[in-house]
Amino acid sequence: MKWKRVLLVYPYGKDKKSEFLYNRLMMIPPLGLEVIATAIKDAVDDLVVVDLRVETEPLPAIIKTFRPDLIGISINWGTDKYVDEMIHSLPRWCEDAGLPRDTDIIAGGLHVTRDADDTLTRFPEIKMLVMGYGEATTKQLIQAGSPRNIDSIYWRRNGDVVRNPIVRHLDVNSFRIDRSFRRYTYPSLHRPGDSVLTSIGCPMRCAFCKWRENIYGDVQPWVPRSAEDVVREFEEIDSDRIYLADANFAGNLNRVEEICDLILERKIKKLFTLEIRVNSIAARPALIRKMERAGFFMFLIGIESPHDRLLRQLNKGFNQRVIRKAFDALRPTKILTLGNFIIGSIGESKKDMLYIADFAKEIGVDFISPNKLYAYPGSEFAEFVNKTPGYHIDSGRRHYVYSDWYDIKALRDIQYDIYRRFYTPSHIWSVIRKMTDHPVVRRLGSGRLFWDLLCTVGGNFTSPRFRRRLIKKVTKRFKSTG
Repeated sequence: MKWKRVLLVYPYGKDKKSEFLYNRLMMIPPLGLEVIATAIKDAVDDLVVVDLRVETEPLPAIIKTFRPDLIGISINWGTDKYVDEMIHSLPRWCEDAGLPRDTDIIAGGLHVTRDADDTLTRFPEIKMLVMGYGEATTKQLIQAGSPRNIDSIYWRRNGDVVRNPIVRHLDVNSFRIDRSFRRYTYPSLHRPGDSVLTSIGCPMRCAFCKWRENIYGDVQPWVPRSAEDVVREFEEIDSDRIYLADANFAGNLNRVEEICDLILERKIKKLFTLEIRVNSIAARPALIRKMERAGFFMFLIGIESPHDRLLRQLNKGFNQRVIRKAFDALRPTKILTLGNFIIGSIGESKKDMLYIADFAKEIGVDFISPNKLYAYPGSEFAEFVNKTPGYHIDSGRRHYVYSDWYDIKALRDIQYDIYRRFYTPSHIWSVIRKMTDHPVVRRLGSGRLFWDLLCTVGGNFTSPRFRRRLIKKVTKRFKSTG
């Protein structure tokens, strides 16, 4: 066996804002990298998974102590200066640790699969790329000790790049991870949390969204794990707070009900947060009440707009009537809701955007997140935006849509105005009362959750980025009311 000691690295830094959900309320473990670790753990002598967002020991020190003969890097969300410097420094750090300067480095992930040529050009230190879902490929590579006859591997040989055939495969059963090698706890409202992936794909066809695509860029049919397998993983997790990281957990409502029945039957006491579609909530109100009893605590809901013409433009597959029906089903429960809205759609006025705050209060949303519209390059939606007079797509990483009437700064100011109209002291207090009255929260201890919320809010002030953004928002409020 060529590779016996494998170091897997999640390379993003502590201050990468996109790595935290909703202002540091929650952090998702690097599930993809942990799936790889679970697949290869029996094929190597020793394995370490390092998450640079939370790791306290410098990576060069870990390399010196662990002495890996293979270093794997998960590059899902592109690179930045921090990631670039880390990758370029690996040969030197290996040499400083007394290892060969050319210690094997392998990379995989969404960005690697979509931009393989760019990755190979920019990072000569990387010797191999895993294309697509990498758990089976990486295990075969380690067992063989060579990339020569392993499908879905790009590798360097004598200065050239060899591209082995890409074989597309997906095994949702591999999503159940082994947490025994995890070095960290991940926060969820101040206490340790965890995340579970129970399915892949999304049957919805929202115009602006790419979550319906898989790692290869193909439209991914919704493929679930069995209810029994999912609930067994819930039972294995120590934390009582779990985020379901699916693009569409409720792709099959019968499966959702089966999961709820198993949770209730086995008396599992955990709080679940997940993304769920308006259509799913509206379709079966009785199931929503059962989800509450089973511990489903918070729904993240893509409402996007209160206006039917904009919902049609965004291809959401529902209208305002369905939104109201969904929130009628939620109103008798204590399930918290975070409504995601979009501002800056084609033809949307400032008055339309500001109405989001009023509409959200009217239907009973607990938290809102008004987001600027984006359009991925090469998508049909980007083509639609580019053909619309007066509308443009920002060249930055987010690809925001802006117009001659509302530039990025103006849209950001409207975001602040929506927040100010929505979040009043009385509303915040009513939400706190609601969250502490959830039936599973009461069983776990309402006082503890309230304390955790206070600690989370207070903990944000330790972040310089958060303090800068808060000062900016507060001063804007004073200016607007002065």
